[in-house]
Amino acid sequence: MNSKTAPHDVIHTALQSLDISLDHSQQCLDEAANWLQDDGLDDPELVDLTHLPFVTIDNEDSRDLDQALFIESTTDAGYRVFYALADASYYVKPGSALFNEALLRGTTYYTPLLAAAMLPTQLSEGLISLNPEVTRRALVFDMKLNADATVSNCTIVRAKICSQAKLSYSGVQQWLDADAIADAITDPNADAAGATDGDATNTLPYHQSLRNLKVLGNLLITTSEKRGVIQFDRQSTQISIAGTPPCLQATVRERFETERYNEQISLLCNMQGAELLLGLAGVTDVVQSIFRVHEAPLKKSLNQLKATLDTFADSQDEPYRWRWNKDQSLANYVQELPEDEVNVRRVRAIQRQIMQAQRGSTFTPEPGEHHALKVNSYARFSSPMREVVGIFTHKELLEALSGELFDNDADDKLREQVIDAANNARQRQRKLDKQIEFAALHSVFDERLNAQTSGWQAGTVVGVRTDKLYISLDDMALDVKIYRDDIDTAFSTTYTMDNISAKPFDTTNAPTWTLGEGLQLRVTLFDEARQRFVFTIRSLTSAEQP
Repeated sequence: MNSKTAPHDVIHTALQSLDISLDHSQQCLDEAANWLQDDGLDDPELVDLTHLPFVTIDNEDSRDLDQALFIESTTDAGYRVFYALADASYYVKPGSALFNEALLRGTTYYTPLLAAAMLPTQLSEGLISLNPEVTRRALVFDMKLNADATVSNCTIVRAKICSQAKLSYSGVQQWLDADAIADAITDPNADAAGATDGDATNTLPYHQSLRNLKVLGNLLITTSEKRGVIQFDRQSTQISIAGTPPCLQATVRERFETERYNEQISLLCNMQGAELLLGLAGVTDVVQSIFRVHEAPLKKSLNQLKATLDTFADSQDEPYRWRWNKDQSLANYVQELPEDEVNVRRVRAIQRQIMQAQRGSTFTPEPGEHHALKVNSYARFSSPMREVVGIFTHKELLEALSGELFDNDADDKLREQVIDAANNARQRQRKLDKQIEFAALHSVFDERLNAQTSGWQAGTVVGVRTDKLYISLDDMALDVKIYRDDIDTAFSTTYTMDNISAKPFDTTNAPTWTLGEGLQLRVTLFDEARQRFVFTIRSLTSAEQP
């Protein structure tokens, strides 16, 4: 692989290596074509909610729209949330070619170039997707919330809806920011009209719903903080294809507050869905539930984390500002870390250490705590077109609510297959992401090696191991590894590494590198034998340190 490898080839090679196909069987395509002729919208049991001004909010380039929302305030200072989910389980039934292939794939796989869709695009981007200005089937969570954001009632109906707009996170964020400015310059007792592109008179039916999303989203975030949910300052990478000739590029992706608000509604839906599954399991043996369980960190991991944070605190000028006290929750510890710009790299490194101590989540047939969300149970309802577990969970919930009798033994076996498919798919997506991230790094570093002058990149030491440093690059939000033997060679001395620092034997001419420290690196060569890049590193100047 080198900088001349076409992104198209890189991505297709990665997909093939993981046995991810872009094509669907002819049987699937035939079934999809049949559904296009008989869309199920004339179902008399569907509740007609087409009068509600639903909208979807997603990435600008998203075409498979699983979720639409409408939020209204109530007379008792609470909220009523209508959260519509694409009714994929109506069209993708067990035993069908569509379901069997969804089971084989497990999920939709995303890349910078394309998506390997779990369902044929005629369905996932067409008939089932909650596209704007067309009527669609949906599973609607109707949730009533009190003023403190606790749910007082939740009902679920199969309905038909008509989304009024396909909105983006960036667009809604701009609108909310403009709306706040318009509100600030008008009579504080008057309702802001809702500015769009600077026009404070342009009001649409869903504008008040967006205002409610912002208020309720912030309220739910506050509620989660009270539960002890750690509020990480997450950075994400956006890998895109750009340039001439085109190549993979990695940049830091901006995360909008609107994404956090929308995420809170999605989480609320999934938590309520889990509660419904638990409640139904107590009165019927029909439901075959699937839960997403996230176990607490192992005691050994927490002890190692405590030792690392203690050593780090002892190395600081004001240790008390960095100490994790034994009676303090991690959420409270993160919340009280210094927020000034001078300490942003240290905080980033500490948060990374905490993330690494966490365990991964998994799908299971039995309920269990979701440690990250601090709830007793959690399920996945919100991605029914992109996750086979969503299709199955919708099916099971609807069957249990109907009270009809089904073949429980067959569903029990199917549930195990769905769980295996879902867990395997998550592993495959991670492997796919890693391959593409490495290809993007390779593209950038190859280009810099081929250039006459290779520029310096700033980064933060976010991890130290016995043989390497982990550096998070400021301009990419990706990590690179700098190996101890390369550092030894570069500074002509021997380094030793503990849990927070790399220390040279010769302290006269070689620097110490410490967790949370900013540095600069420059790629010098690609070691073919070891299949890794070699970097030169140097300290940031005082002016370059934040």
